Amino acid sequence: MTPSSIDEPTSIKARGGGRMPEILKPMFAASAPEPFDSNEHIFELMWGGMRAIAYVRDAHVRLVAQNGLDLTPYFPELSLMPGMIEAREAILDGEIIVVDGDGHPAFDALRPRLRAMIDRDTPPADFLTPKKLAGQITYQAFDLLWLDGHSLIERPLWQRKNRLHEIIRPTTEFAAVDFVDDEGIAFFDAVVQRRLDGVVAKRKLSAYAPGERSKDWLEVRSLQSGDFVVGGYTFGGARRRGEPFSQLLLGGYDDGAFEYVGAVSGGMTDAEARQLVTMLEPSVVDAPMFADPPPIARLIYWTKPERVCRVRFSEWSRDGFLRFPIFSALRPDIDPRECVLE
Repeated sequence: MTPSSIDEPTSIKARGGGRMPEILKPMFAASAPEPFDSNEHIFELMWGGMRAIAYVRDAHVRLVAQNGLDLTPYFPELSLMPGMIEAREAILDGEIIVVDGDGHPAFDALRPRLRAMIDRDTPPADFLTPKKLAGQITYQAFDLLWLDGHSLIERPLWQRKNRLHEIIRPTTEFAAVDFVDDEGIAFFDAVVQRRLDGVVAKRKLSAYAPGERSKDWLEVRSLQSGDFVVGGYTFGGARRRGEPFSQLLLGGYDDGAFEYVGAVSGGMTDAEARQLVTMLEPSVVDAPMFADPPPIARLIYWTKPERVCRVRFSEWSRDGFLRFPIFSALRPDIDPRECVLE
């Protein structure tokens, strides 16, 4: 299946002299239980990287995470983006990913950058040597929100998409996301065969809704992974020698309530585990913050829900818990309140 463009008129005139916003919150997708075909939607790959809004002005780019963290110093490879855009000012929505030698997104390759963001005293340059980067950093742009004095967020998606592809000259570090029309099921099947994260269905006529989670965008996952909030950590039971704790207790938000979803122990290095404890100690509280605390027969340090981590897992159990979770990375770029259970 080959990516396509939306067969509609594409001209958008950037008129007026509006001032480019300093900050725009990203729009978020809801979840769909299964793939579907629709002539009202386009279908894109779920990249599973780091969400970032790119602000381009006068040959400079500023990359901002969904929680407002400035990502620019940690990705100097992307400083050339403005030269690949036919515009003086633009705001783009997209994801920062690492592409491995097989051409697949490799989230784990971002872990050194994420650790650098957490440890602000560590110069980011220490993590940017070729020997420590297992792949190619790239920014995949999937939406265009502002262009030369003109806001596009009220424009339908098909217009924003086509204009995005018109103004970008793609390189290995920067490209506009390809998509397919109508055939969501066949696209999802191809994604499953390649063991990629999943598909996002987006309604062609939808406006961009900053800061909102909208059913105009629907994620259909093929691999199980997610971002969850740490609500405590335990001692006791099986753990590796030298590891400073046994498990992280994880949760997410359901209608505003902080719900427990499971515990993770495997997947992190000893250095990451020690860093985690150092980070979590100031957040320790006397009572659990979970709406329904887990009955775990171990020594537990409850924490405020302030830290987010990505976890891979095999499936959800019928009673709403993660099966066989594996720690992937800390996520300093994500606001805990955005970790919504659906």
